[in-house]
Amino acid sequence: MTEGKGAVPMRGVQDGLVLRPDRGRALVTLVVLVLISVGVVAAILRGDAPKVFAPVVGALFAVLIILAITALVRGQIILTSQEIVIRGLVTQRRSRSRVAEVVRAAIVVPQTGATDSLFLLDAHRNLVIRVSGTTYTRRQLDQLVDALGVPCSGPDRPVNANQLAKTYPGLVSWVERHPYRIAFAILACCIVIALVAVWIAAAS
Repeated sequence: MTEGKGAVPMRGVQDGLVLRPDRGRALVTLVVLVLISVGVVAAILRGDAPKVFAPVVGALFAVLIILAITALVRGQIILTSQEIVIRGLVTQRRSRSRVAEVVRAAIVVPQTGATDSLFLLDAHRNLVIRVSGTTYTRRQLDQLVDALGVPCSGPDRPVNANQLAKTYPGLVSWVERHPYRIAFAILACCIVIALVAVWIAAAS
């Protein structure tokens, strides 16, 4: 097993493997999120949209940034001889004995590029747990795959969520397969909230 940045070496694979988010990738993720939030709020303030949208959108992005920081601080992947544990905003635990196969895919996300993901499947090819590579390096994911010691397959090029779903049904959610619909729904909610705020302010 090759040691790399973000990995805590153990005495052997049977004893376990601990991976923590790569600091460089984590910093890039936070910077991008902050820049997007500042850019959107600035566009609202400079444009023709009602200025009340700015604090609403700003508050939404502030919550996302706080959640992202919390997930990065708590982030950790632990593999032992009995289980695999993924810590972030929540902690997920699965029995290691259930993992019979790994599907590895670089999933293209609109406006952000491709991100590696590991889908750990059972003997019936049902999803056991998913490992996102957003804040982990390819080398760290290589370590995890090597430590698991099960067959690994997947597309040989980056794919979007819909393309992956055609080959491996059930691995990606409806939300991932329809990112623009979700973005539109979020925008619509922000507009409704802003309009309600304007109506309340006008009524008072």
